[in-house]
Amino acid sequence: MSSPKTPALMRRRRLTPASNAHSGRSANVGRDRQAVPPDQHAAFIPAGEPLGAAGKGPWEVAWVLLVPLALWLGLAKTALVMDALLAAPEDGSGWVALLKWLWWFVSLRFLLALLAGVVVQRLVLPRYRWASLPIAAAIMVTLALAFPQSSPDQALDRTLRVWAIIAASQVLGLAACLWRDVVSISLTALAMGFVLALTPRRARRGIVHLLQLLVLLLCAVVGIDLAYQLATGQPASSRVLLFAVLNAQELAPLVASETTPFRVLAIAGGILVAAAWAWRQRALAGTPLIGGARAFLGGAVALPLSLAILLPAPAHGVLPLLRHTEGTLITLAMTAAPTLTHEVQVKVAQEFERTRKPRWHSAHMAVAATDKTTRRNVVVVMLESVRAESTTLHTPTLETMPFLSSLASKSLVVEEMTAVIPRTAAAWMAVLGGQYPLANEGTQSWANENRKQPRIRTLPSILRDAGYATSFFTPTDLRFQNDLDVIDTFNFEFIQSERELARPGAERVTYFGIADEWMVQPILDWTAAQAKAKRPFLTAIMTNVGHHNFETPSTWPKIRFEGVSNPKLESYYNCLRYIDGVLSTLIEGYRRLGVLDDTILVIVGDHGQMFDEHGARQIHNAIYQEGLHVPALIYAPGMALQAGTVRGPRQQIDILPTIVELLGYRLEGAELPGQSLLHAVDANRKLFYTSSIDWSFLSARRGQRKYIYSFDRQPMEVFDLDKDPKELAALGDIDAQELASTKQDMLEWRMHAELSMLARPGDGADPSSPWLRK
Repeated sequence: MSSPKTPALMRRRRLTPASNAHSGRSANVGRDRQAVPPDQHAAFIPAGEPLGAAGKGPWEVAWVLLVPLALWLGLAKTALVMDALLAAPEDGSGWVALLKWLWWFVSLRFLLALLAGVVVQRLVLPRYRWASLPIAAAIMVTLALAFPQSSPDQALDRTLRVWAIIAASQVLGLAACLWRDVVSISLTALAMGFVLALTPRRARRGIVHLLQLLVLLLCAVVGIDLAYQLATGQPASSRVLLFAVLNAQELAPLVASETTPFRVLAIAGGILVAAAWAWRQRALAGTPLIGGARAFLGGAVALPLSLAILLPAPAHGVLPLLRHTEGTLITLAMTAAPTLTHEVQVKVAQEFERTRKPRWHSAHMAVAATDKTTRRNVVVVMLESVRAESTTLHTPTLETMPFLSSLASKSLVVEEMTAVIPRTAAAWMAVLGGQYPLANEGTQSWANENRKQPRIRTLPSILRDAGYATSFFTPTDLRFQNDLDVIDTFNFEFIQSERELARPGAERVTYFGIADEWMVQPILDWTAAQAKAKRPFLTAIMTNVGHHNFETPSTWPKIRFEGVSNPKLESYYNCLRYIDGVLSTLIEGYRRLGVLDDTILVIVGDHGQMFDEHGARQIHNAIYQEGLHVPALIYAPGMALQAGTVRGPRQQIDILPTIVELLGYRLEGAELPGQSLLHAVDANRKLFYTSSIDWSFLSARRGQRKYIYSFDRQPMEVFDLDKDPKELAALGDIDAQELASTKQDMLEWRMHAELSMLARPGDGADPSSPWLRK
């Protein structure tokens, strides 16, 4: 009797090579050949591919590889859209605040009702799957009645309609913002598919692993972009990311101060999702590629979606979401290498070749005495992160800086003083060098080259030549980025920073340094020594308190500001109160030394600060007025300087020529962009600005009209500062020629400013010699 397993064994034998001896071999082989579609021998399939095994098309593999990136892009953009519609609660607000924030989104309530309907159906009516929708609808109606979006006495149909409209607008807004991310995923899938199709079979496993690594890195970048935008309120760019990588060690304290569990999750979560998906799909590297129509199916989907990049981003009419309509990866790619128009490059080069000098220069700058020269002392106090609107000087009802306001009544007050770049070292160059500064990336190069051969001379240099003692004091650590190199090139005779000023018990109030009070007595001691030696002096002072993260010394009493709900803004206001007290102590110290009446005191903010205005929380890439407009005054009690107001568009580059004029010197051997504050300026004077991270933003001002250019990542913003000083509503219907002309002007200015900082005299000793580009 045969075993019951015999038929199964016989069936298995027919599928083995040993069965080739079977009399039916030729018939089986024929059937096998007929089962192989002829198009499996497509040209791109390498010889020896195991055609009998289950396979995928190259673009199908690409789509599978990109699943975690698509997921993380979608989650990141959703978080940004939600934050744009309603700002997420501050860190430390607790779970209740977070749940209230999530509950605000009506679309999430619809989603919750739908999920609840499915759960109830599965638990109560498992045999009736269709019941999940009616149950969900009933839950939605209940929620709508319990939490109406309109007046509670409205009819049910109106309540439901309002709910539906709000939910639909939120979903449509999100869809409009996600559309370009779908396009970017499609472009990536299209490219990956081609790479896989053209890769030899032997190398394919390695290529798949490399593509998985690429997806992991892109997920990390998306997470970093999300964390950056949530922390700063500003869009990231390739330049920002590159700057962060190159300066990681120096930026570590800043990053640590902004680290929260959610921001860590934004970065680590993307990496973990990509890694987990790669592990789950680890067999993908060995999957054979098929040919035929199916091989191109994934590509057929990716191609039309990729071509959609030629279409404009969809309009949705929700103003807070405009900045999120471009795809995250597309934005980062666009900012990798901003392209200057060829016409601008040619025009700037031709002007340099024609004049043999940069537009602005000061390598041979000097002062010459006149019959008006007085050799008075000069003190320049630069206030860290003090914006004009937050001072009592500009907002009298705000008791942040009462001493500065009282001093203003005896001073020349500059009404519309602005920074050039919202960066401290840039303010040093503008104020003490009188030149348009470079952004972060260019400043280090300039400092290195200027040390070899002076390209820019500064106020300390020219006054030191005139016999002045010169000093610089700051309670901060100058080793951040290239700050110490910059100050060294300014040619100060005496420099003291945190390293020299710190004493036992000195509290490190910010991650950049100690409290400002610790430098007051050393300043007065140095001043007393100059007074004893009967030397006129220039002292430049840079404060520290007021810098992000807006902390004051722990022993200094804070006060509450009525009506201020943002805790960081209230902390900032207390920083200004502290700085105001330090100013009072310093000036009283000068008075006691008997030098105040012989001193010209200039007080100016280095840049402003952002507290969610325009969605921004940091200033390095924000060139709105909150980040640029700073307080400024000149106090000279011993001079016949009439107290009053300096009107018109002014900039930090105007301070150096003003000081030279007040001292009675004549400026020689230089061409500076600034104009003395002692004279009227054209109401339509052009001013230019740039972000501290290069090629991120440019801005221009003509009279009261201001333009902000983001290198075509989004439409140029235009504001009327006279009617809209807070830049809340961008003007529409601006003539295209006006926008093009302004863009040209901004790019020209940017290139001329860089050339003016980096160009050098061919013969350093001869002012008339032709200049070299670098």
